[in-house]
Amino acid sequence: MHGVKAAAGSVPKRECVPCRLSTEINECRSDPCKNGGTCKDLPGSFTCDCPEGFVGSQCETEVNACESGPCQNGGDCESFGGSYLCVCPEGFFGYHCETASDPCFSSPCGSRGYCLASDGSHSCTCKVSYTGKNCEKELLPPTSLKVERVEDTGVLISWHPPEDAVARQLIDGYAVTYVSFDGSYRRTDFVDRSRSAHQLRALASGRAYNISVFSVKRNVNNKNDISRPVVLTTRTRPRPVEGFEITNVTASTITVQWALHRLKHSTVSRVRVSIRQPGDLEDRTVELNSSVAKYTFLDLQPGERYIVHVTTLSGLGTEDHPSESLASAPFHVWTRPLPPRNLTASRVSATSVYMTWEQPPAGAVEGYIINVTTAQSVKSRYVPNGKLVSYTVRDLLPAQRYRLSVTAVQNTEQGQVHSEPIHLYVTTLQRDGTAERRWSQGGHPRVLRNRLPPAFLPELRLLADHDTAEEPSPAPRFTELVDGRGRISARFGTSLSKSITVKTRSRQNCSTTPCKNGGTCVRGAESYHCDCRPGFKGRHCELACKKVPHSCTRLYSETKSFPVWEGGICHYLYKRVYKVHQDICYKESCESTGSKKTTSRYSQQQCSERAGLPLTRSQACRSTCLPGAILHAPGCSAEGWAGRGLPAPRAELPPAAGALRAHRGT
Repeated sequence: MHGVKAAAGSVPKRECVPCRLSTEINECRSDPCKNGGTCKDLPGSFTCDCPEGFVGSQCETEVNACESGPCQNGGDCESFGGSYLCVCPEGFFGYHCETASDPCFSSPCGSRGYCLASDGSHSCTCKVSYTGKNCEKELLPPTSLKVERVEDTGVLISWHPPEDAVARQLIDGYAVTYVSFDGSYRRTDFVDRSRSAHQLRALASGRAYNISVFSVKRNVNNKNDISRPVVLTTRTRPRPVEGFEITNVTASTITVQWALHRLKHSTVSRVRVSIRQPGDLEDRTVELNSSVAKYTFLDLQPGERYIVHVTTLSGLGTEDHPSESLASAPFHVWTRPLPPRNLTASRVSATSVYMTWEQPPAGAVEGYIINVTTAQSVKSRYVPNGKLVSYTVRDLLPAQRYRLSVTAVQNTEQGQVHSEPIHLYVTTLQRDGTAERRWSQGGHPRVLRNRLPPAFLPELRLLADHDTAEEPSPAPRFTELVDGRGRISARFGTSLSKSITVKTRSRQNCSTTPCKNGGTCVRGAESYHCDCRPGFKGRHCELACKKVPHSCTRLYSETKSFPVWEGGICHYLYKRVYKVHQDICYKESCESTGSKKTTSRYSQQQCSERAGLPLTRSQACRSTCLPGAILHAPGCSAEGWAGRGLPAPRAELPPAAGALRAHRGT
């Protein structure tokens, strides 16, 4: 009988040979399996079931358990009996050293962020310009930040997204932060990544702001990652001036005025005032301190149009990022034309004055305004003839002092522009033919023809009917019409049905205090005159006047020329054109402030006693008696008194008798 050998790691092979019948042997009796392997008998052979860590037909070979590297996070593996043991480094524990006792111990965020441990895990707060779970991605800022528009309470800015396409996909939007220079105002707005412009609102006027724009990546922990900022500095516009107006215009100057509010314009450092003509390429500009509120432009051309505007400035220098307000609405102003020259009264009569002048040396004059002024009225007439050099003023009163003035008129797109008037003072001749003629310029009289001035003249004596008994006239009263240009139209006249008498006064001076209602008495060579306070008129300022505005129309005429060609020659036809201008007129009503007439009611017995008549005769008299005056009822005339053989009572005029009543002028 031959023995059976089991090759290691394989099932023994049985061979059939001629043999003799014998008894089966149990091969497991010899305990062939090593290292705790389990033997299993088979016919003519055996197998071994090896424990973990051993291999081989008889479990004789030990397996290296550390060969697969089961230990994590730098743990050391030790193999023993087919198994292994992980020796963990500091900060880790577990069968395979898989659990960290401090998640941030290994600095997972690196130098790009800050690690925060939580529940055995960690999170990274990335520094500026980084994002990602471990801050491993770079976050790029926007580019090309600029200011699109600046207002007094807002600024519009724009920018471009990052140039790198990957960086553009990382961001969720932009953060816009703006802070005032003094730190009193700070605000941050978030803008979606689809937009690349933003309007900053609710800013203070005239203040400087630092503006920063960041790329933003939003995180679930509400800790957003931001890029480096792109920064600019700008200043809002200050508020424009208030109350801008033209206060005075002459032939060569224009004066402007404005106002700055202490709080609204607290950031205004300077005011810029500019003027130019429409054809000028550059403005004439001056910058003034904010405390100045008025300025006069000098050396301008007469009769020319100028454009004036004012702006406010904030910031003192370029390093202070200055800004200026929007310009005020431009004023279009025409300087006055030059006035006529050498105004002279060539002929003077009792009711008219013929005056001449020279045309202005420069400018286009379309007409002249002739003003005739007395102490109580002004008459005006527009003569649409720019070549006029003489004019006759008619319908004057004898022995009266007048101020004649001539004003040049230039037509512009904005209407008529008037020059400064040139004045001439003239005293008309007396009606009785006395050849006394006086005229003056600037208020200084000169006597013509070397004649001495007459003695002090009586105020006025006009008798409408010498055969009619004199009767006291009513208290002084007259009306005037004043249009929007300040021109006064009035005509003085008297009623033909009554005689008007003014008592002749002896020579007086200021010692008698003749001026009433606060008027100032001014001495003259032979007389005096009263300078009245506003609201009072008259020789002695005895008239109180008030003006009431109302709508009116003003009719004026112009002479226009039209070219007509006849036979190859150009002729000009002249046509007078009348126009109606809507205006505001002022009706001025004046009443005497002196003592008014008082009437007393008497009985028939009292009337009879005062008249010296029996009661039966006094019944024909009026029951209303004027003390000290003639009773003009039937039978009470002077003839009636004489018929009774009684002297007529003395007629006394009231103090206001003889005053003129002026009516509305045409």
